[in-house]
Amino acid sequence: MNSRATTVALTLLPAVVASLGYYMLLGHRRDYIGHFAAGYGGTLALIAIALAAVPPVRHPKLAGWVVVPCTLLAIAAGTVTEATIFNIAKFDEVDYCNQNLGAVLAGLVAVHLVRPAKPPDADFRWALLNGVTFVLIGGYFALT
Repeated sequence: MNSRATTVALTLLPAVVASLGYYMLLGHRRDYIGHFAAGYGGTLALIAIALAAVPPVRHPKLAGWVVVPCTLLAIAAGTVTEATIFNIAKFDEVDYCNQNLGAVLAGLVAVHLVRPAKPPDADFRWALLNGVTFVLIGGYFALT
């Protein structure tokens, strides 16, 4: 399997399987799926952008140091948005937990993009596209 197909599969399938699990077990709470998908997508997009910005000659040394800080930054951003923008009635711990589960899964998936040689730019674009798609899916489920 080529690099792009592997990247598409690895950045898409885990989140789809987890989202289907949410839907099958907790379909009556669509916001759970939405927060999970948004946390996954936002984190994956952030990591893809950050890794794409690392110069190829520095990628072997720096790429491994990008994933965890980006994941933590995305969790922090989710904390702020859950406590401010999405705090309509109260801070929802379950929504916050679902966002963080999505963010951690994205961090685990993004380890695939950390290799001795920098992956092609198309891999980062696909990861970014999948991330943005999951943010949109998350928004749909969280708001409907």
